[in-house]
Amino acid sequence: MNQNQTHNSKIYFCLSYLLFFIISFVYFGFIGDYILFFQEKNSLFIFSTDFLRENFHQPGGLLIYFGKFLSTFFYYPIAGAAIVAIILTLIIFVISKIISYLAGKTDIYIALIIGISLFYLHTDYRFLLFNSLGILIQISLFYLSIKYITLIKGWIPILFIPLLYLFTGGFSWIFALMLTIYYVFRKDNIKWAKIIGLWVLSLVTFILSKEFLFFQSDVTLLLFPFSELSTGSQQILFLSIVGIISILPAIASISFSLPQKLKFSEVSVWILTTIVLSIFQVVLAFKRYDLKDSRYFYVEKLFYQNKFDDVIRYNTTNPPTNLLTIFLNNIALSETNKLNDLLFSFPQNPDGSTLFLKWEMVGEILKRGGYFYYTIGMINEAHRWAFENMVMKGLTPEGLEMLIRTELIYGNYEVASKYIAVLKQTLFYTDEAKVFEKLLFNDVAVNSDNDLGEKRKEMIKSDFFTITDDPYINIERIMDKDSINKKAFEYKVAFMLLKKDFRGIANALPQFDRYGYTTLPVHVEEAALALSVMNKGILPNLGKMKISKNTEFRWDQYLTIFQQYKTDPRSAEPALRKQFGNTFWYHAFYR
Repeated sequence: MNQNQTHNSKIYFCLSYLLFFIISFVYFGFIGDYILFFQEKNSLFIFSTDFLRENFHQPGGLLIYFGKFLSTFFYYPIAGAAIVAIILTLIIFVISKIISYLAGKTDIYIALIIGISLFYLHTDYRFLLFNSLGILIQISLFYLSIKYITLIKGWIPILFIPLLYLFTGGFSWIFALMLTIYYVFRKDNIKWAKIIGLWVLSLVTFILSKEFLFFQSDVTLLLFPFSELSTGSQQILFLSIVGIISILPAIASISFSLPQKLKFSEVSVWILTTIVLSIFQVVLAFKRYDLKDSRYFYVEKLFYQNKFDDVIRYNTTNPPTNLLTIFLNNIALSETNKLNDLLFSFPQNPDGSTLFLKWEMVGEILKRGGYFYYTIGMINEAHRWAFENMVMKGLTPEGLEMLIRTELIYGNYEVASKYIAVLKQTLFYTDEAKVFEKLLFNDVAVNSDNDLGEKRKEMIKSDFFTITDDPYINIERIMDKDSINKKAFEYKVAFMLLKKDFRGIANALPQFDRYGYTTLPVHVEEAALALSVMNKGILPNLGKMKISKNTEFRWDQYLTIFQQYKTDPRSAEPALRKQFGNTFWYHAFYR
């Protein structure tokens, strides 16, 4: 009977592991895949001895190295989901084995609660994989230590501390605390000697590391690689989970039983508990799903693939509210020559912050802001943003590719070849590296490239000091130095439209034919008709351009609706917003 019960328990627990794994896999693979996209794009694993050597600079560096290696497989969402789900499921499995071994009875429910808590943390895209990996290493080593503790009378686990500290840094204190508490509850004549030996060795390892190996601050040596940033600002919850895991030996020693009248069969308890916890995990998954983040990272994915028309179509169907989404969308509009035709079809900030980003060393601005400069031909400035981001936060796939592009555009082939060599040492970007490699030392090939050739033609030839706190000034300087930069001109006009700079728009109207326009952009036509109202019905100087019949017809409709409400702007606003909310006219009158 006991063997049957044990056999049944194993089956029940395997089903619990499987259910937890399936829920985690489905969420990260098909619902929260944007989490994996962000983490894969946020770092770059390089197969080189130099990259490996960089991670020996402080304790815990190798844990980050191994975490980055696994995260590189997030390139494929299914593979990434499997990795995250396997690590979380293994944590549950090892914790349940620890409790079962120490308590002398099978138990999975505490382990499931811890696993679901870690699942919750992972639903934040900023929570990095190495955190759970660090926990898994500690509890796995602890389980092996207590299972085979008779080796050399139980002193071997203590000797793990120096290597474990060097490999996992601050996470090694989890193992040390678990082992200490285990010794406290164990009947052993020399347990206090082992506890003293454990912490003396830990202290000696810490002092030697500080004085002779790493030369870091006390706090860094104690905690790294744990940080608020790597836990997605969820450090209180994460530390609480770590604390509970650290005292598992004490928890396992606590036994309680229900009164006989309240006892249920093992099957009933398993079914009820598993169902409740699984439902709870599913509810957490949907509650933590962030639609805004999901949409943004999907737009970013399309943007990185240069699918600018797809970016515009997606944002048309799913109106963006995120500043970075609108920023990338405006670049997509510019790259497809639609910036001043569709600008007001999307939410815009009147101060111009959706057109260009101010320099910021913290957060995500530095990683993305350079694309604006790349679009308008300030290649040197785009290179600076990418380089500074690399220095501050390390290599990223798109950051490295931006450095390669800018060096190729400038013809700095020797430098570009070094960056390409690095890209070739990655797992999933070798094809891109080979494409870039074919362009080295070949001006004809670069000039023929759809992207690089166009950017080389539009590249600003004269240098000047960039004002990163006021990007519009840079556009003005471009216009002074390079009067035929079409995209810079488009951004200048877009900014004037946002700022309702009627005088500036009027001055720009005769210049459009110089930039190759055969017709005025839609919003510029709208601004010209609005200007005519201020000039007693007389259109401003349009140069060689004319207002289209369609825009004139829409203007008449706009005025008709306005007059229907006795020229009362407040009363007319709902009707005008419904029909003309995507026009300069509505923006000029109501924003």
